[in-house]
Amino acid sequence: MQSELFLFLISLFVSMLLLEPFKSFQRRRHIGQYIRLEGPDLHNHKTGTPTAAGVVFVPVALCVIAIFDRRPETLIVLLSGVLFATIGFIDDYAKIWKKNACGISGKAKLTFQFAASALLVLLIQLQNPHTSMKVPFGGEIEFGFLYYLLSAVVITGMSNAVNLSDGVDGLAGSMFIFSLAPLLLVPFWANPVIASLCGVLAGFLWHNWYPASVFMGDAGSLALGGMLAVIFSIQGREVFLLLFGFMFIVEMFSVIIQVTVYKTFGTRVFKMSPIHHHFELKGWKESKIAFRFSLLALIAAIAGVLSW
Repeated sequence: MQSELFLFLISLFVSMLLLEPFKSFQRRRHIGQYIRLEGPDLHNHKTGTPTAAGVVFVPVALCVIAIFDRRPETLIVLLSGVLFATIGFIDDYAKIWKKNACGISGKAKLTFQFAASALLVLLIQLQNPHTSMKVPFGGEIEFGFLYYLLSAVVITGMSNAVNLSDGVDGLAGSMFIFSLAPLLLVPFWANPVIASLCGVLAGFLWHNWYPASVFMGDAGSLALGGMLAVIFSIQGREVFLLLFGFMFIVEMFSVIIQVTVYKTFGTRVFKMSPIHHHFELKGWKESKIAFRFSLLALIAAIAGVLSW
């Protein structure tokens, strides 16, 4: 636990300190976030806020982890961070270059994500061959050849789930910390990785808590989601993401439900999706949404620890 605490603190302070000049650079160059037209009107004032903080905190986490932990499993997680952060950076750069919130097309982004996921599944199988998924409270489900496809879908899906959650000040970062921090209570090979990721996000939240002075961007959210899924996929524990990634999955399915119902029946289930915007339009403050969603993530993660 002492080594994890050390990694957490180092990651926290380096991330927190480096983000300050990163914000200043963007302000001098007049670089900032573009708000989606379909987003809530409450967010229009955020246009121009420095963005793509993942360009800073993801490399910090990867470097700290690589210095202190170079096991094969860890190297796969680091590669997942590199691959998904690169995809996210391309999207962030496209938004800045185009001067709008569109970035690269959804089809192109999904293709890149799935290709990265397929490569990661291959590397995981070379390191720890398996075709079954462990389930909470014991037991496992055998999928055979279908496992490879399911695992790639899980990695791609979780990457997008964290990305969808990055829409309210402090939300994605705090939910990620509270989703994974309880795992430090159980012996788990990835605890050094988790400690460093939680550390850089704590440093990021120093700048991102309401009112945010910098946003995460796709370079951060896609990398975090991909790394989260890979951490569990290496041991065939993808099903545990239902608990340790509970609120991210809720965010993702709120979008799926909203789109499906609207296209089928022409009506909406939520005022707006992802679901954090629904509560925002109901009058919840951003800090209230971040706190309550993170609390729910913590409760689900504690249930995950109990089911370990």
